Amino acid sequence: MGVKIKATTSHIDPNLDLNKAKSCHLSIQVNLDGFTFAVLNLLEQKYIALEHYDIINNNSYNNLAEQIDLIINNQELLQQNFASTSVGIAHTFNTITPKALYDEENGKDILAFNHVLLQNETETRDWIQAIQAFNSYFIPEELERCFNKHFKNILWKHNSSILIESLIHQFKLQEGERIYISIQNKSFDVTVLESKHLKFFNSFSYRVAEDLIYYLLFTIEQLQLNPNQTPLIISGEIEQDSEVYKLLYKYIRNISFTKRNPNYKYSFVFDQTKEHFHYKLLNQHLCVS
Repeated sequence: MGVKIKATTSHIDPNLDLNKAKSCHLSIQVNLDGFTFAVLNLLEQKYIALEHYDIINNNSYNNLAEQIDLIINNQELLQQNFASTSVGIAHTFNTITPKALYDEENGKDILAFNHVLLQNETETRDWIQAIQAFNSYFIPEELERCFNKHFKNILWKHNSSILIESLIHQFKLQEGERIYISIQNKSFDVTVLESKHLKFFNSFSYRVAEDLIYYLLFTIEQLQLNPNQTPLIISGEIEQDSEVYKLLYKYIRNISFTKRNPNYKYSFVFDQTKEHFHYKLLNQHLCVS
């Protein structure tokens, strides 16, 4: 019997029928320290399952792939034939380039300009229609082999592409400049929108709450925004009693959490998790459909 990895978070509708997986979409989000998936009933446009697994003390994609193998082999829901499957890769090795400046033949060079690539790593890209730009990144070979073993016709997206497209789609009618911050365990993304126009995007790594607030305030200063007036909207797995939130609240006056995408329905089991959690995962289908 193989080792069983227990889900850190599990919200599965008790009425979920495995025989109806062919009418569902599977969204997966993966990074070095976590694996999360959600199941969307396509007929009802309703999310009916979500599970998250912490991958502890991991620093290699080879080990991550082994852990994901164990998770899939132990979770019957992930062994079904879904109508479609998408994977959002969450790392900061990506470069966004306007269409006018992008050349597919030099895609790897564009990515290597900002990031050190290994010899066997190849560039792939997302087309972000909303900003008329390409997002270059790489898919680790170990993960590609792992997922291709379990799923067919996978649609890959970089998490930053999902975030940008989702925010513009959901908040394009909002007036004025607004700062959106998506917080992960060891990194965070800052997106600045003015209506449907992207003014700024960048990802930052951080270790402690003070790192995060330093990078954010520096960005606000460089963009000549007013921290007392410009709205800051938070998404990600962050609690209101965390050190990060307390520091944000100290320096930013107009602060709130994002809401779920109203274009989808959500099973009652999602009442157990906060609305601003798993924002990118629950908008992944929007960006691949």
